[in-house]
Amino acid sequence: MTHMGITVKRMMAGLTDLNVPRQALRELIRIVKETRQVLGAMLVEAEVRPRAHRLGRLAQTLEHLGDVREGFLLSQRTSPHASLSELRALVQHILLDWNWLDDFNLTLTPGGQIELPDQQLVFYNHALVALAVLPRLPADAVTFPQRRPTYGDVRVPALPGEKLARIEELEVVIYQANVRPVSTLTYDAFRRTYAFFEASTWLVSRYLEPLLGD
Repeated sequence: MTHMGITVKRMMAGLTDLNVPRQALRELIRIVKETRQVLGAMLVEAEVRPRAHRLGRLAQTLEHLGDVREGFLLSQRTSPHASLSELRALVQHILLDWNWLDDFNLTLTPGGQIELPDQQLVFYNHALVALAVLPRLPADAVTFPQRRPTYGDVRVPALPGEKLARIEELEVVIYQANVRPVSTLTYDAFRRTYAFFEASTWLVSRYLEPLLGD
């Protein structure tokens, strides 16, 4: 765990070298912490439907995950690791499969234009670190109700297609959590999503906040 902690700290320290507004990083901290709190409340509250304030918080989370997705797309432009078949599959999925937009009741920006990149790569790389740390999260940082305090069984996505699939799963679960009781959600997908935001909260609390001086 010590070696991993040093590696993660170095990766997080690299954020200070980027020309990124400190406010954007504070927003990242706020969103992951609030999302973790909201998902935790869903586990202990017997509610028929989500409260209005929860809907607002999770809507912001969904927007954040949209930035993570855009960061993933930007990262693939210069990635030398994906095979040709993998890239073809990604292009086909991203450019031709828009069914998920219908499911989310979302629309493209006016004229079908794509917004210019802003903090997406920072958010995406934070998500990558969180996904990598997740299976090795210390037992005292795991709060999901289960027999053993570990996410060691959660596989770290390696290939681009696997990373995109995990990002999409996060989006789907957060969207569903906006409109449905937690008892109706798919257990494994909800647990992986909860674990992702738990790992994210652990990372920002342990490394990013001290770097920002918060």
